[in-house]
Amino acid sequence: MPLRIADITQMPELRTRFFAGGPGGDRTVRWAHVCELPDPTEWLGEGDLLMTTGMGIPAAPQAQASYIERLSQAGLAGVMIGENMQAPADLSALQSTANQLNFPVLMTQYGVPFASVTRAVIDAGRKEEFDRRNAINRLFVSARMAIEGLSLEQLLQRLEKDIHADLMLLDPQEKTQFWFPRNTDIPQNLRDAIKRQPMDFSETQPVVRRYMLDDGDVFAVSIPSRKGGVLLIRHGESHLLEYSLLHHLVAVLGISIERLRMETERSLRIGSQLLDDLLSLRLSPYEMGRQLEQFKLKIESACLAVAHPGAQKLSEWSLQFWRLDLPVVLRPQGDELIVMAHTKDIPSVQAILGTGVGFSNEIGGYERLSEALREARLALVHTGAHPVISYAEIVDKVPWLPDNLDEAAQTFQRILGPLADHDEKQGTPLLHSLRVFLEQNRSWLVAAKQLHIHKTTLIYRIRKIESITGRSLDHTEDVAILWLALRAGEIAGVFSSQKRRLAKAGDPTHPSRKELK
Repeated sequence: MPLRIADITQMPELRTRFFAGGPGGDRTVRWAHVCELPDPTEWLGEGDLLMTTGMGIPAAPQAQASYIERLSQAGLAGVMIGENMQAPADLSALQSTANQLNFPVLMTQYGVPFASVTRAVIDAGRKEEFDRRNAINRLFVSARMAIEGLSLEQLLQRLEKDIHADLMLLDPQEKTQFWFPRNTDIPQNLRDAIKRQPMDFSETQPVVRRYMLDDGDVFAVSIPSRKGGVLLIRHGESHLLEYSLLHHLVAVLGISIERLRMETERSLRIGSQLLDDLLSLRLSPYEMGRQLEQFKLKIESACLAVAHPGAQKLSEWSLQFWRLDLPVVLRPQGDELIVMAHTKDIPSVQAILGTGVGFSNEIGGYERLSEALREARLALVHTGAHPVISYAEIVDKVPWLPDNLDEAAQTFQRILGPLADHDEKQGTPLLHSLRVFLEQNRSWLVAAKQLHIHKTTLIYRIRKIESITGRSLDHTEDVAILWLALRAGEIAGVFSSQKRRLAKAGDPTHPSRKELK
């Protein structure tokens, strides 16, 4: 049976008496620890008996009241003060507050070593230690089952039974919902507590964070894995929670999350190869359908989407798709990311990628895969103010643009091909200058500033462009033709290759680069 505060006062060898908070004598003492810090609640929690020489007790009355209030709110069993040591001479404010809160304050004679109290707690807590060791053994069994294939969600449910506490998994980047339980919002009072005391698990911070809420305390522990994550424990009535058990608990979860990460990376590789096979029509319709079923996708309701998301690791995106239970197949191709997903899930895909996404009409049949990819690329060109654009939205909106990549390439080559050839041979940035000039509504000053050149240099470039193309940028018709040719070049991917060439050669628009001849 666990030791109570009142039991300590009844042990003659401990020479301890109540100083305040006698009605709280039924509180259970789970551990006794010496702490001389001004705020022991960072290190001690529910059921702990604080033993102190009084060094950390403030002298000011209001500060003494706050000191006891913090200890009480943290759920400590009580505080034991060594008499005639380093406590302030006047403890009346501390005594008064402790009596109001029924928080036990004990006085122990100078000659009694605090180690004797700790030893008494140990002797009384052998049954609890037996239960705790059994709980750790159950964790090891759960760890073995996780390695053998138990899902993360099933593992969390099993661990809850192992330690008799509620468990929640949190991604530190997620502000509103738990990772597990799925689709469960983080309570507002917990959000507020985390905002007041952020989850900082650096070397100079406590390993375990404690959030004291009206509906029960919540512990937060960082999970050791490459993905990271935080385990939140609402202990309820469990008496098993302590540092060593929490350490074993997060270690088990860390193993499971690493296994999940490896499975996700493997699934990503398989999905990438599958999408490549689909676009190349290397599989029969039956085999395509069978393999897509493994990714919970159906060709009838799926679409292709295209984005240029940057350099973030695909495994991170893939894990986020898994977290949200989004069926997707990802295929990186140069600086382009091709995604197959259900049309209804495209907004969620965009939210994860964090960049513009263009997507096709529903594929419907395997013979339409190449056409769907073309539709997605055409739609992507029109993302800007709207992060998600479907091909259906642009078909009637800009009917004068080319219908396919071949037409786009032919249009660009016919109008701006000579200019692109000149840039390629001479290493000049005329095409880029034209594009910036038109994007800035033919403003000489704004475009020159954007290009990092003098206005006179820009005028020289524009005149050279007019000479090569045979079009005048003073005539509205020619401006429209050049602009549409530029958009056709975007659709055909001309500017992606040009951007790589410019990056390889350095910034050709910088005034220190050689000028046109």
